[in-house]
Amino acid sequence: MKPFRASAILSISALCVLLFFSPLKGYADGVPVIGTYVTLELTGTGSLAIGPDAAYPYYMSIDGDSTKASMMCVSYDNDIYPGESWVAQVQAITGTKEEEAAWLFNDDNVSIAAGNDTEANDDQWAAWEIFSTNAQNATPPDPGAAVQLNAAENAVTMDLEPAIFYQKMVIIVPEWGWPAGDDVPQNFLAYANSPEGPDIPPSPEPSSLILLGTGFAGLAAGLYRRRHSAGKSLVKSRG
Repeated sequence: MKPFRASAILSISALCVLLFFSPLKGYADGVPVIGTYVTLELTGTGSLAIGPDAAYPYYMSIDGDSTKASMMCVSYDNDIYPGESWVAQVQAITGTKEEEAAWLFNDDNVSIAAGNDTEANDDQWAAWEIFSTNAQNATPPDPGAAVQLNAAENAVTMDLEPAIFYQKMVIIVPEWGWPAGDDVPQNFLAYANSPEGPDIPPSPEPSSLILLGTGFAGLAAGLYRRRHSAGKSLVKSRG
């Protein structure tokens, strides 16, 4: 019974590991993953502004968590105010426009870290222009906005960034729950795996799960064969 017991234990362990890491697991320690819904509340904005409008960063609470999460607004036409909340869906970055905005979002953070507020605002305005005809027809705050938009377009068109660059970010799209009479809230960009955004753990690739399961199964089978063979040799020597 010992070889069978060892095989069973290893097989059950493998199954538990696979279930724990399965992509079907909707939440990891209560943290939202791509495809799920979150409640956002605008808690404030940073010091940067373009005319009367606040620019990145926008500070949000996520599902009531007051930990400051900074997000980039990519909706020029809608207004939101501190204290307003709504339900939004966490989505992956897909499509040319979203990738261009993601590139600008990342560059905005680089600019702020370097103390270059002008380029940071240029990145914000360029992101607004991607999705809004009104922003395209308005006068940009600085000629550099066109330069940044062109840089984002080139980065996406020429595949200058690896796919994982965009996988590190998410777009959070409003679904319902905004105050009656108010505009639809804005779309926001956030980092997927950093303090700047909802910490969304990547799901293991199916191939990795198969490899892990195969490894455990092979180990169990090997242990069983080794012990089974040893038992046969022992019986033969007694004959």
